[in-house]
Amino acid sequence: MNFAWAQMWITTFAESADKVVDLYADSFLFEDLLLGQRITDKAELLRAFKVFENTDPPGPAGTNIFSVLRYTGDGQHGVIEWEWRGRHVSDFLGIPAAGKETVVRGMTFHTYENGTIVREATFWDAVSDLQQLGALKPTVEFWKAPK
Repeated sequence: MNFAWAQMWITTFAESADKVVDLYADSFLFEDLLLGQRITDKAELLRAFKVFENTDPPGPAGTNIFSVLRYTGDGQHGVIEWEWRGRHVSDFLGIPAAGKETVVRGMTFHTYENGTIVREATFWDAVSDLQQLGALKPTVEFWKAPK
């Protein structure tokens, strides 16, 4: 796999959840560690990805633009650094978000076999998202050593 493949994978989320699920092997493990998701069933994976499709009118996650910032890896393992720009139409993470736009960065680790994804672990910056939605105050110093 390479940068172009990673860009195709991530832009497919907004185009067609069905097509992105086709990129996963029949036996796979998907984990979004922040949300506590652990998925091994394609029907369940499809439900999880369906909210990111760009539809008219916008779907549950609003309008989504995904892009790859960097890809590091080979045909067996890859790390994809990505950005998600979203215009929300409803609450996000339990926070009122309708009409708001957020930009979130994340990282996905893949393991590939025979050109398909067999393992995925995704991490993303929920703190900056919550700050953009006004649920957390931006802070420069998040930790201070005791005196």
